[in-house]
Amino acid sequence: CRVTARAPHRLPDHQALVRPWLQPRDGMSDRKSAATGKKGAAGTCDAATANSSKRKKILSKERQKPISKKRKQHASQVANIAESLCKREFVSPERIPAPPRPPLPPHRLVLAPMVGGSELPFRLLCRRYSAELCYTPMIYSSRFVEDADYRKSELLSAPPDKPLVVHFCGNDPATLLKAARLAEPHCTAVDLNLGCPQRIAHSGHFGAYLLDEADRSLLLSLVRTLAKNLRVPVFCKIRLLDEIEQTLRLCGQLREAGAALIAVHARYRGSATRRRDGPAHLEQVREIKAAMGDFPILANGNVRTGEDVLENLRLTGADGVMSAEGALDDPALFWRAAFVARRRRVSLKKQLKQAKAAASQGRSGGDGGGGGCNDVRELRAMLRPLMDVPPPASDEPPERSTVLCLEYLALAAAHADASPMTCVRFHARRICKEALAKYSLGDRLEAADTIAQVVQLVKQADLYESGEELFKLDPEEQKRKQEAAEFVRRNAAKRREFEQRMERKARREGKPADAYLSKGRVPPTVLDVAELRKLDAKQRMGWWASRFGQHCLAFHAEGSCARANSAFGCAFLHEQPVKNTDVPSWLQEDVEARF
Repeated sequence: CRVTARAPHRLPDHQALVRPWLQPRDGMSDRKSAATGKKGAAGTCDAATANSSKRKKILSKERQKPISKKRKQHASQVANIAESLCKREFVSPERIPAPPRPPLPPHRLVLAPMVGGSELPFRLLCRRYSAELCYTPMIYSSRFVEDADYRKSELLSAPPDKPLVVHFCGNDPATLLKAARLAEPHCTAVDLNLGCPQRIAHSGHFGAYLLDEADRSLLLSLVRTLAKNLRVPVFCKIRLLDEIEQTLRLCGQLREAGAALIAVHARYRGSATRRRDGPAHLEQVREIKAAMGDFPILANGNVRTGEDVLENLRLTGADGVMSAEGALDDPALFWRAAFVARRRRVSLKKQLKQAKAAASQGRSGGDGGGGGCNDVRELRAMLRPLMDVPPPASDEPPERSTVLCLEYLALAAAHADASPMTCVRFHARRICKEALAKYSLGDRLEAADTIAQVVQLVKQADLYESGEELFKLDPEEQKRKQEAAEFVRRNAAKRREFEQRMERKARREGKPADAYLSKGRVPPTVLDVAELRKLDAKQRMGWWASRFGQHCLAFHAEGSCARANSAFGCAFLHEQPVKNTDVPSWLQEDVEARF
């Protein structure tokens, strides 16, 4: 009757998940024997009987506690393991069930992850205007694990910055898990980047370049490792594969591996040198959502205004809309969508009530037509995607973009550690780009070194916008603008002639129309131009033509193009060289879209 005998195996630490009264107490039998050895067998049996009675009382109290529906299955599994522990059976760690994860955060209106774009001050501004869920910029998992300074700078947050999704890239399951565990206490979910198409993702073998069939086992092991070992949900952000069937299969595999939500950027991955292929293919998101049923799907693409958000929801049937470019231009984008949705809901409910009354009268009057019923069905279909859109935030956005920009700059000043000047200048340029261009303040913005200088420029633009001060264009500045406009017009016309000639040549040879124009269209980087200038004149032509054939050699090698400045114009592109690995994919896509 000695129920406290030592177990043959020492139990692992994770067995502490089981209630303490069910755990074997190591060393209890030795202490009990020492205490009762002088009393003999009778004393031992009395002690065991007392312990058994005490255990029964505890069991009775525990059984009286109600168990929620969500934890019934988990409680049943734990009870089975507890029974085996009482029988002194060894339980492997794999049999211990993970506790249920918390429900997903609201995800109807979502700010996308953007390198250099979705940092803390900008997230706070978007949350002020109805963004429900925000992603951090892309974080390199290996560096996040190894570098404490990098970890601190990339995971800067604040109490209002919830719920937050930490967006990691990587291709090693162990490293990703270490990084996710470090971020887990500070976030609501962890997201795996499977959509980045830029060259750094190709060379580092992460992002969209993990979507190939050859890497499918590695990809699923990444998701499975995170899902099994984290207490927060695991999200995935993907791009479309070449065929819709392939994308559907990928989404199903991600769900089976443990992903709790999938965001679909509805554009094809393309290649390391060509990423944007026109408008997003929202019809494929609709097919994905229909195939995945109740599984959460976010649609990303073709969103520039609040109306676009609602149209995206209507077309795709997705659970939420993610925006990057639209939110950069208008951080109050989601507020405008929520405001329009609320107004439409009121109107549609009123129309639906009237349609129901008309349909009822038609039936009672013996009218055999089904027009009233059809109206009811149509109105319900129109109302359905609007029902889950949250109401607009209490703070109404300002009418002028310059005032909205000043709000961002105030947040950037309050969180200076999370506001590098590159991000501050970028957001100011995007939020009030029309005003800066209209009043010739763009060059001064690029030269600003502090947040205070940017604030001063935006305030000046706001004075002009509000009419408090009259803007007078400097004659020299006006002349420079006219010359620049003429330069662009002349060279754009020359470029169109060249493109038409190359398309005709390709068609004559039976090739795709862009066969010649697609080669060498990606702009060179700063390092590429530096390498070009090291070569002698004989080597430059061949080296440049094989890499950047659509771009003007003279412009990059010499700093200017005499032909472009002449009356004839130049057919080659005169794009400024871009930065290297720190260029965000959405920014490179924006540059390419101008070609």
